[in-house]
Amino acid sequence: MRQNKKHLSGRTPWLAGTAIAALAAVGLRCWQLHSAFEPDTGFIIPGSQASVILVCAAVMAAAWFVILSIYQPVCPKPPEGEEDHRWDVIFLDAGDRVYPMLEVAAAFLAILAVPVLFVVGMGQFRLYQDLLAAQLQIPSNNGLLTLAAAAGAFLAAIGLLQTAREGLRPGRPDKARLAAALPGVAGCIWLMETFRTHAANPVLWDYAPHLLAIVLGMEFYLDFAGMSVGAAHPRRLLWMAAMTVVVSAAALASTAAEVFALAGQGGSLCTAQLGDLCLLLSQLLAAAGVLWRLPPNLEHPPERPEAGPDPIQEIQEETRDE
Repeated sequence: MRQNKKHLSGRTPWLAGTAIAALAAVGLRCWQLHSAFEPDTGFIIPGSQASVILVCAAVMAAAWFVILSIYQPVCPKPPEGEEDHRWDVIFLDAGDRVYPMLEVAAAFLAILAVPVLFVVGMGQFRLYQDLLAAQLQIPSNNGLLTLAAAAGAFLAAIGLLQTAREGLRPGRPDKARLAAALPGVAGCIWLMETFRTHAANPVLWDYAPHLLAIVLGMEFYLDFAGMSVGAAHPRRLLWMAAMTVVVSAAALASTAAEVFALAGQGGSLCTAQLGDLCLLLSQLLAAAGVLWRLPPNLEHPPERPEAGPDPIQEIQEETRDE
């Protein structure tokens, strides 16, 4: 009981601060969408109060997480000359069920985005081919990047499922968790597709939070993978995870508004916006899992699991005995 209370106290500043900042970002983003754009043209209103306050809130949240990172307790480094194995198994704790559950939920949402983006990409590709055959003006989007984003979402789901499995049933301690880098690779493709989709949009504030959320998610996943491959930055990972949740929450507000607007108009829900919604929720839950798992274990990392007996060697020894 005392150990559980200690773990909860280690998580509380990060979880509470992130939740408050994320809720504030959602509220301010909704306020911005309703008041900071001209109704007729959709252009941003210069100096709008909602936009200024949203930027200030984001900066304040980033500064607060920097302070938390600086004062985050971390176990001391091993003596010089010894190998540093403090972080390579920090997510491999079979006693924690919350972290793998969050990672499985994130993987499920990434899987949901795959058929949505695939259908959208195939529709864009067929339209491009039809207009090209008819020698009409062809669109700038041929659907290939959307199809690549669907493949990236599938890779992200595989990586998240692998990290969830390791968190539930620890594997070999010397096995590098490179699967955690797959969502980061997928984020690169997703960023290119999102930028291509919105590049012609003159309203910068309309998609800036979306692009920033994807960039932070990419950096978060790469730092997450680096924890087990000799490139660990635990305090920076906590900062990245917290900011990924906050900015993703702000981007979710506008993406969800677009999905609901399409649903209200009777349009198809199988759109790129729905795929973005699933992927944003996925990286938000993955970052929340790290915020749950990491803080209490930085001061007292879990011990490396002992390697199990080799079944092939046991069979050979039994055969020799006979």
